[in-house]
Amino acid sequence: MKKYKIAILDRDGVINKINKNKGYIGRIKDFDWQTGAKKTIKFLKNKGYKVVVVTNQSGVARGYFKYSDVLKLHRYINFELKKNNTLIDKFYFCPHHKDGKIQRYKLNCNCRKPKNGQFKKIKAKWNIDMKQSFMVGDQITDIQFARKSKLKGLLFKEKNLYNFMKKKLS
Repeated sequence: MKKYKIAILDRDGVINKINKNKGYIGRIKDFDWQTGAKKTIKFLKNKGYKVVVVTNQSGVARGYFKYSDVLKLHRYINFELKKNNTLIDKFYFCPHHKDGKIQRYKLNCNCRKPKNGQFKKIKAKWNIDMKQSFMVGDQITDIQFARKSKLKGLLFKEKNLYNFMKKKLS
């Protein structure tokens, strides 16, 4: 059975700059590409990786934006990436938060990072080559997620995602 190399990327702080709305990015107008993000995704795809986004989106539970807004934003991201002949293979997100205002999403679930429910969904979809797969995040919770998932975790705190990934994969 074929094994897949998976590059898991956090969304806000990794492919998107988080200088707006205190990190609650749920609408296209608030999305701001991280320097080198589009090039990074194409680079990873050309190296044979499945590129997957995992992201906490508690702004849904808090009532800042709707679940459908997040889906629209993810479609927009892939629309923009297709202009560069690339795309993200799959988006996973957790709309929940235990302190949410929207009752339907007010819960402490296993898909909110650092818990690894989102990784379990990835694992159910693909036979993962665990030695070559990794997670890139900008928060300690992303690295905790990677550890719980038995993946290498890469902490991104730089200004250019492409330069960062090129160093890490060479």
